[in-house]
Amino acid sequence: MIDAARGAGARDELLASVGLSASASPLEAAKEIVGSDAYYDLLERVTASGDHTLPLRYAALLQPDDLGALGLGLKTAATVREALLRLGRYILVLSDTLEYELRPGDHPTLVMSRPSHRRGAQLANECALGAVVSVLRRITGVEIRPELVTFRHPGPASTTDHEAFFGCSVDFDADGNAIVFTPETLATPTQLGDEGLSAFLLAELDDLKRSSADRSLESRVYSAVTDALPDGVPRRAHIARRLGMSERTLHRRLADEGVSFASVARAAQLDAAEALLVQTENSLGEIAFLTGFSDQSAFSRAFRSHFGATPLAYRTSCASA
Repeated sequence: MIDAARGAGARDELLASVGLSASASPLEAAKEIVGSDAYYDLLERVTASGDHTLPLRYAALLQPDDLGALGLGLKTAATVREALLRLGRYILVLSDTLEYELRPGDHPTLVMSRPSHRRGAQLANECALGAVVSVLRRITGVEIRPELVTFRHPGPASTTDHEAFFGCSVDFDADGNAIVFTPETLATPTQLGDEGLSAFLLAELDDLKRSSADRSLESRVYSAVTDALPDGVPRRAHIARRLGMSERTLHRRLADEGVSFASVARAAQLDAAEALLVQTENSLGEIAFLTGFSDQSAFSRAFRSHFGATPLAYRTSCASA
């Protein structure tokens, strides 16, 4: 991202701002976790006003090998369809804020789930879908052109640059973040499809996925709830499905860690609200909406009960500190 930015500032300082060392090898850096808010903050800092092509420049730079074991797993898939199914299955290796689902039909669609509640998240979503198309082109050696690309957030005044990159119409303010393919595109073979190597890499990816899932369940639920808040507080069943377990198992395992789903969800709401109060100029009503409260009054009561001050008083005290 930083390499694709234009005049964004000192590279080492930008990496340090998200807890990464410029001297670390890619393998070492890949073991570090960058929080979603830090990631979104970075994207907002490195994107100049009016620059809407950072995601496209990033996608053009990206190589499958930059994705580590996941990239190798995609390269050795037999077809585009198999690569996209692997992307959906193993994205947890790279990110616990992203979800991909390949939906079949006459117009097969790769649907991406991640909130679009701030500019950094919107840029991240454009980067993610741009990366998918770029990687598919590299692993097939074919100029993959989707039928349609859509984003939930508002777009630039002109979509010419996006349409030139994707090779198709790009719709903003749409119902979701998605790439629509033709069945023929999904059948496109890759250049390095290898059944033996593929089996080995999938075993490695399964191990990595389990390692990613070994974080405390509380922290994983907290992250999943935080990401879903712009659409309202998610139901326990939704988070259970996202984490690949039954609702009963989620309840039991959280209880084993001494917490409940309701307490984790409320903590995620209040922490997100605090961050928005301090870091943005959004109104209290907007913050209540973005963090899943039913209305501003409910938000104010919950915030005061937890932090000992009204949201407005808390924002004022932080601004004067």
